[in-house]
Amino acid sequence: MASWRFSVGNLLSRAPAAPVAVSPAVADTLLPLTNLGSGYPDGQGGLAWRSDGAYAIDFDINLLAATSTRADAPTGWADLLNILGGTPGLPANPPSWGNYGGRNPALRLYRPVVQYVDVMPGEAVKLNASIRWPAAAAGATGIRVRVVDGWSGKGWNGSAWVDAGVLDSQAVADTWKDITEQIDPDPGRAERSTYAVIIEPIAAAFDATTYCYASLNGAAGSPALVAELDTVALVGHNVPEGATVTLAPTAGLSLAIIPTQPSAHAITGISQLVQTWRLSIQMPAGNQPRPVLGEVWLGKARTLLGGSPVLPISLTEGDPSQVRVEGAGGRLDVLGSGTPARASMMLQFTFDTAAYRQGRNEVARLTRHGEEPLLLLPSESFEGAGRLYHGRLGQEVAYSRISPGTDDALRSFTWEFEESPLAAP
Repeated sequence: MASWRFSVGNLLSRAPAAPVAVSPAVADTLLPLTNLGSGYPDGQGGLAWRSDGAYAIDFDINLLAATSTRADAPTGWADLLNILGGTPGLPANPPSWGNYGGRNPALRLYRPVVQYVDVMPGEAVKLNASIRWPAAAAGATGIRVRVVDGWSGKGWNGSAWVDAGVLDSQAVADTWKDITEQIDPDPGRAERSTYAVIIEPIAAAFDATTYCYASLNGAAGSPALVAELDTVALVGHNVPEGATVTLAPTAGLSLAIIPTQPSAHAITGISQLVQTWRLSIQMPAGNQPRPVLGEVWLGKARTLLGGSPVLPISLTEGDPSQVRVEGAGGRLDVLGSGTPARASMMLQFTFDTAAYRQGRNEVARLTRHGEEPLLLLPSESFEGAGRLYHGRLGQEVAYSRISPGTDDALRSFTWEFEESPLAAP
């Protein structure tokens, strides 16, 4: 059988920018678009159905926030020196957004500022940013950008991960320098890691004379860090099979999705590093219900390690809240919760001894031991091309050893997988 594929986490919920309705469609006040990034399809989101049967949503998958609810970093950028000193908070000259260097908005910073971003194994990211050092900032001699991998402590230098690596810098005063940099994953890292994206003045010490600017590459706005995307899934939707569903950037890759209920997906072998994607749905003619999406999954699918779930799989699909009451005369009343059925299954993974521990850790740590959703894309030999599963791992894992006593013994572990609940239609 072909290996199962999977995607971990949710790129939409990792992105700080909320999806927005595309004009002339309007946001549905009863089903707000912000629910699309909740990570659970029971928090449904949708758009009002237009008379022409079409609607669209734009998703901004920039992993760097331009704003924050944190009182110590309202710009989204935290002060790195305070964090390293164990005293979180704002310095005397905090970062701010404004009309700086002819760009509005642009970030003004006096000291190193940082944002932390989760990155999956094998996942490339692209940084778009512009940096500027004003001649009036006499205390600085330039500005630089670093991306540091928390797994190794190394920085990306434009071609490789090295000790104290610097991605790019600008030492020419009063001139914007545009940066477009694809950052490849460290081939030695097989687990989730955290990148520290750092923008900092180049100075011997930091004070009110060491200010510098940063903005979006080539335009006004905030710097962007974008992860690879080759997979889209609509989870818990009521879009009929006759609808035309596509996900596409402004140019290049376009994914056509066959809206099989309750969930549908599309995968391409081409990874794209594009910040804004548009999901378009053209409803078929006739009297159609309001289209609803439980969750929109934008991310990168990866092949499970060699011990991907072993068939046969025991699948339980039903209503976990159903109550059955036997009345007089043998009458049986069944009281359901009214929500669609959801599945649970036991996933068994089998590895040789050398790969066993890494395989177990990959499944456990990538999902944060079940805290984050896991999207399983089964091979066609199991349920065909249309079905996928979205949910979380259970709390318990069972271990076993096959053919004990031999040097090449196989080891396996079994994990319960519970599909995410779906809201009532």
